[in-house]
Amino acid sequence: MLGTAITVLIAGVALSHGLILAGGLVLAGVAGQLAAPAPPAVPDRDHRP
Repeated sequence: MLGTAITVLIAGVALSHGLILAGGLVLAGVAGQLAAPAPPAVPDRDHRP
């Protein structure tokens, strides 16, 4: 997905087309979120003994 985003971003710059460029930026953001590691799980503190 990141490769597609980079390709669309470069195409948007090369063609000077704002909609393609914006689409590439959005795809790059989504791909970055998918590639980022998940935050560590926080233990549930609502349990009462």
